[in-house]
Amino acid sequence: MAEGIFIHAYNEVSKRYVILDELDDSSIMYLSEVGSQKPVKDAFAYMRIQPVDLPTWKKHMKRRGAPILHTDIASKEATISNAKESDFSFLWAPGGESVALIYKNNPIAFISLKEKYGFSKAVSKKTPIVNPWNEEIFSLLFNVTSK
Repeated sequence: MAEGIFIHAYNEVSKRYVILDELDDSSIMYLSEVGSQKPVKDAFAYMRIQPVDLPTWKKHMKRRGAPILHTDIASKEATISNAKESDFSFLWAPGGESVALIYKNNPIAFISLKEKYGFSKAVSKKTPIVNPWNEEIFSLLFNVTSK
């Protein structure tokens, strides 16, 4: 696939960057360490393709491509097709230690330095790389609801 979306923002309070990087078939959001663009936390944001079956996923992961989701863990909201950079924005929590990815005015993923893994609406259950969406944690961090 062609190169995809790459957007970033900087938080003056925490001195951290957030980056959305669309690679091949998927997109990942990163939160940086202080004063650098080096990622310290991430969250799977979405896929540009439909989720694949488990055997196809295993073959893909052996090739070490950008991560993708298989049908056993992908949610109904996992795929976003034909997105544009202007469809996305970021929402910083007070203090800049947490950040959410907003797609067309709806949060779809977030990262908090307080949590081991990021959270995403793209997954339906906990995985070794990302948690499913948690509305309670989102509301506490950002003082808003996603609904």
